[in-house]
Amino acid sequence: MGTPETVDWLPLAAALACGAGAAIAGRSVWRRRAVNAWPEARARVERTEVEVVDDTHRRADRDDHPRRYLARVHLAFEVAGKTYRSDNGRFDGVPAFASREAAEAHLAATPPGASLVIRHDPADPTLTQVGERRLPTSRLGLAAFLTLVGAAALWRALA
Repeated sequence: MGTPETVDWLPLAAALACGAGAAIAGRSVWRRRAVNAWPEARARVERTEVEVVDDTHRRADRDDHPRRYLARVHLAFEVAGKTYRSDNGRFDGVPAFASREAAEAHLAATPPGASLVIRHDPADPTLTQVGERRLPTSRLGLAAFLTLVGAAALWRALA
């Protein structure tokens, strides 16, 4: 282990940043694992809509930022005899598309009246997750990569 005069602070700072990034990525993987264990319910699609999102705040920026189209699905479901309403944006975020046609094609798979299996938070049933159970393997890989890079940077700083 080096003395304070010989410690290279840049790799040490990189190791700390990688460690923080790995912790954040790992937390999201852990959170998804918990969501996969939420109870399931059968939801009915009440309505769908395409929302136009324009992230620009200044008129000069409008041409540089293309519009996005969000495919929102509004749901109703019952838990313990009580009806709840939610949408597909409560946990994962609403799917975004580059064109209105692509968003409408996505929504065509879940027309009003369709039935979906959702998972809901037992503490707050309006917090729902629509879709398959899955682990975010890309975030898991990111956490592993950042851990390795952080360990290498720490080794370099202290060698």
